[in-house]
Amino acid sequence: MKRYLYLALCLLGMIGCSTDNIDLYQSDGYISFVNKEADTLMISFFLLGNLQEYDLPVAVRFTGDPLLEKEAISLSVNKEGTTADTKFYDLPQPEFQAMSHLDTFYVKLKNFPELQQKTVTICLELAENENFKLGDRYYRRMHLKINDNVAKPSWWTPDVETYYLGGYSDKKFRELMTAAQPDLSKVDEGLIRTWALKLKYHLEERASSPLGPVTEVDGSLMSVPVRG
Repeated sequence: MKRYLYLALCLLGMIGCSTDNIDLYQSDGYISFVNKEADTLMISFFLLGNLQEYDLPVAVRFTGDPLLEKEAISLSVNKEGTTADTKFYDLPQPEFQAMSHLDTFYVKLKNFPELQQKTVTICLELAENENFKLGDRYYRRMHLKINDNVAKPSWWTPDVETYYLGGYSDKKFRELMTAAQPDLSKVDEGLIRTWALKLKYHLEERASSPLGPVTEVDGSLMSVPVRG
């Protein structure tokens, strides 16, 4: 009987010793963009109000047990999918916050005169590192198209030309964006009149300033017919 008790104690001791050498289980964490790779994001500096720089929010998703502390994300630009020179953007060194499954970091985009004549592309790419493995393969890259192009909007109708803004020109549209900073996601006649008045006051101020009046490309004075 004593012998069996001794064997049992030895077995328990062996099991106890072996568990000391077992690492605690930790599940893998996976990182991915929220936007699908096929969904190219268009950014127009012109529609952003002629900004010279724009901090683009980039949402990322984490799958796995919540992080106990923030961890670094590996982010790069895929050269094959990118036509933009490095002067057009600054990449951050993003970190994913603790105790969350969604986070956002910001990529600084920069405006240059060339963007008025061409569109450039940037392909952001996540990479595996010691903190994260890659998630769904369709969410590992994010494509951007960036320009500063301008075109006549559909709401700049003959009536708008007659009563509010006058004849359309790319230069006048840019001055309107500078003067009124309109939200072009919603347009109605009342808003157009408000924007036209702001452009009118802007042109009047410029005419009496040391900079002199704003002119069209052909040298004629820029003007609007709106009353008020």
